[in-house]
Amino acid sequence: MKTVLRLFCLFLILCAAGCAAHQPLSADREQQKIDALTRDLLSLHSSIDRGSARMVARTAVLYSRELADRYGVTGSPRFHNLLVNVGLKERGLCYQWTDDLLVRLKSLGVRLFDFHSAVAHRDSDLREHSSVVVTPHGTAFETGIMLDGWRYSGDLYWSAVQDDSYEWSQRYPNLQQQTGSL
Repeated sequence: MKTVLRLFCLFLILCAAGCAAHQPLSADREQQKIDALTRDLLSLHSSIDRGSARMVARTAVLYSRELADRYGVTGSPRFHNLLVNVGLKERGLCYQWTDDLLVRLKSLGVRLFDFHSAVAHRDSDLREHSSVVVTPHGTAFETGIMLDGWRYSGDLYWSAVQDDSYEWSQRYPNLQQQTGSL
C-alpha cells in the first residue's frame, strides 16, 4: 500500500511540474536578451565585430524558442524529458537541443567564433546535461559562453563557462573543432 501511495504522489508531482506551458517572450524582452547576449559575446575578445556577435545572439535566442515550439514543450524540462523517454514526445532532450542549436549556429558561417558541444556530469543517468559553448575562434573552451535552450524550456539561458552551476567539458574532445563556417 505504501508503494502505491508513493507512486501516486510521484505521479502528482510530475503532473504538477508539467502544467505550465512555456510562455513566448514579449518583443521587448526578446530584444533585451539579444542585446545582452550580444554584449557578452563582444566581451569575449576584441577581434569580434558587433554584427557577428548580434547574428549569433539573435539566432541563439530565437532558435531556442523555435525549438521549444517544434518539440512541443508544455512544461518543465524534466517533465518534457519524461514525455520523450516514455515515447509521448519525439524530441527535446538536452543533447537534442544542443545538436540542433549547434547545427544552426554553424550554418551562419561566422568565422570569428568556434561552436562546441559541451557536457556536464558525463555518463550520469539522471544528471548528464548538454549545451553549446561559443568561444572566439582558436581560444580555450573554458573561456567561452555556454548557451542552454533546454534549461528554461526555450527561454535561452547563458553564462560564462566557468561561472555556471554545471562543470562543463567538451562532449567530443578528440574531434578537431570546426569553426562556425561549414
